[in-house]
Amino acid sequence: MLESYEQVKDAIMNAVDKRYDNFNNKIVNSSYPTVGVRIPALRKIVKSTDIHKRDAILDDFFNDSEKNFETVLFAGMLAARKGEYGKTRECLKKIIPLFGSWAHVDAVLPCLDWTDRKEFDKDFRYLLTQDGEYEKRTYIIFLFRYVDDSGVNKIVKTLQTIAYGQYYVDMGAAWLIAECLIKCYDKILPLLEGKTLPQFVHNKAIQKARESFRINEQKKEYLNSLKIKRTF
Repeated sequence: MLESYEQVKDAIMNAVDKRYDNFNNKIVNSSYPTVGVRIPALRKIVKSTDIHKRDAILDDFFNDSEKNFETVLFAGMLAARKGEYGKTRECLKKIIPLFGSWAHVDAVLPCLDWTDRKEFDKDFRYLLTQDGEYEKRTYIIFLFRYVDDSGVNKIVKTLQTIAYGQYYVDMGAAWLIAECLIKCYDKILPLLEGKTLPQFVHNKAIQKARESFRINEQKKEYLNSLKIKRTF
């Protein structure tokens, strides 16, 4: 059982795979240096960390002047562990602004499926108003929990309020729309028919949906007809 941040850092370094780092570093495009630890190995480190020491470990993480991609990801996963929601909320509010990669967002958010989506929405909707690319993406990826018939209208409304123009924000929104097309086609389709979203988001969403085997060919052909053509 890991009981201190120093023990955690030692465990991370013991799990380093340099060959993996050469591959992963290019993909995660992190603002932090990477050392090369696979996500399953990081999950094991999180699970082997004493949850009762979480606050002290995270305090030391925040004070660490030499953070890397893996320590930030570890901190996000540790904060997201199932437990007292109030503590999780306060930890995440400090950790999310430190995210430096789309992979931080996409790996941490699934760890929060145990939280009540309405409560999480109330506490973190402010992320859409922040300047940070990964803060906005965090809220967008959270909205995947609303991809059902009861939640898709909320997604449609939110997509029309986002400040687009940052790559990982736009890609997250396109991915979200594509997932809605797969699961709630008729309810999300009017958003694309209206052609009110930025060209990149609109066309990328259609591309991602057309790449899915879960959408039939007839729908794919219609979606293709809705693409916004470039104007020069």
